[in-house]
Amino acid sequence: MKIRDYSSQFSISVFSQNVDIGSRVKFQLAQAGYESFYFADLDILTDKLKSDPSHIVIFDVETSIMPTHQFVEKALKASAEIRFILLAGHQKIPQFASYKDFNTDFVLPVSDATIEHLILWSVDSICENILRTYQNEQLTADLSEAEASKKQLTTTLDSERHAPEVRPYQTRIATYKTATSKENILDLFYQQTPNQSWIYLKFVPTIQTFLCVSYHQVPEDWIEGISFKIPAKDKDFLNQLILGRLPSSFETYLLHKFNVTRLKFLPMIVNEKIEGLLVSTQDIKAEVAEDFSLMSLIYELNFAESRNVQVDVEDNFTGFYSKSYYFKILERELDQSKRALQPLSVIKIGIDKLAEIEISQGRRAADEVLREVADQLKFSSRISDYICRTDENEFALILVNCSKKGAAIRAERVRLGINQARIQRNGLDITVSQGISEYPTLTHDVMSLDDLATRALKFIAAKGGDKICIAKAHKDHTPDFVVEG
Repeated sequence: MKIRDYSSQFSISVFSQNVDIGSRVKFQLAQAGYESFYFADLDILTDKLKSDPSHIVIFDVETSIMPTHQFVEKALKASAEIRFILLAGHQKIPQFASYKDFNTDFVLPVSDATIEHLILWSVDSICENILRTYQNEQLTADLSEAEASKKQLTTTLDSERHAPEVRPYQTRIATYKTATSKENILDLFYQQTPNQSWIYLKFVPTIQTFLCVSYHQVPEDWIEGISFKIPAKDKDFLNQLILGRLPSSFETYLLHKFNVTRLKFLPMIVNEKIEGLLVSTQDIKAEVAEDFSLMSLIYELNFAESRNVQVDVEDNFTGFYSKSYYFKILERELDQSKRALQPLSVIKIGIDKLAEIEISQGRRAADEVLREVADQLKFSSRISDYICRTDENEFALILVNCSKKGAAIRAERVRLGINQARIQRNGLDITVSQGISEYPTLTHDVMSLDDLATRALKFIAAKGGDKICIAKAHKDHTPDFVVEG
């Protein structure tokens, strides 16, 4: 697919009171064939979105007197389909991490000298996703229409043949079975319980964090910035949720966040593991709980049907990305780094003396060490990190937009975290060795990016462990661009 063949079908609005940035960006988009508009007045932009919403809004945070969340809320009221690219100073960029849940695909450094090129690449990426989604939705809609006609006939016949008392229960199940995704199942559940307040907190195992991904009948400012990371010392946290108890640290956080005095929750359990929580500030009546049970069954069925795909993506032992999927992520992120002129780093992590532990204490002891180190990696990770298991005794962190210097700082944080956790086996302190590689300073391609990190790991592990090694570039290597810092 060549997105430029379709660029004229997309409308882009640019807001900035910096005329130089606004005009440069508009010109770059127009050159690429996009229908672009530049605004220096927020009121005019808001009116335009109400009457004729754009596909993408590029919003310069630094020049706006209106708070960003307020503008995003207004724009989404005009159209829930609008995607956002925010322009902000380097120091402010981390503040907008939670905006990913509000159609914000990129937060770019406004001070970058090539900002118009970064924006064009970002716009291309978003428009490609929109176009693919539209094409898939068209195929799904055609199939759904035929299926819906068949179901309508079946429902009509059942309604005529059976007594009225069996219809409500069957109808609710049939409604949930029409869902096309797990997210869609939640939306249908909200519709089935229209008067109940809901906040759905999805659990992300790789970073041990609960994030708000959807909500119903609650003020929008409640859900802004919700992110709760499980305390590293609370090993029984998830078991408490499965048993229907809300851990005190989590309860205190939510009560303060919502400014209420009590909460009710229903755990979403899939394959005997926590998938997420449905939290409400109201009492949950019996009929609502019954609907939740029906919805949960269909939700788990949806999970089971997609499990074959997840098996290829996920390492069964740790829940991290698998080795095969690691290379797919690396290839995709390296391609994006080349287009965005941003560094990409890889840290390979090995557990020192794991082979000796297995020989002397058995496979179970070695597995326990692997699991405890994996837990430490989860608790020390960031939302943007990719954590993978790439060998029997090897983990990999893929760090997007991170130089080798930043990767070294990150690796040292991992090393200290594992040391402070005081993982021991028969008096032996568990430590890790780490090897670092980086594009573009050290290499050009995926295989050498992986290989350099592996070589650095093996080299430093042979020196005794509990150390970090940054790979060296070949003498004839010339970087694609210069990395600052």
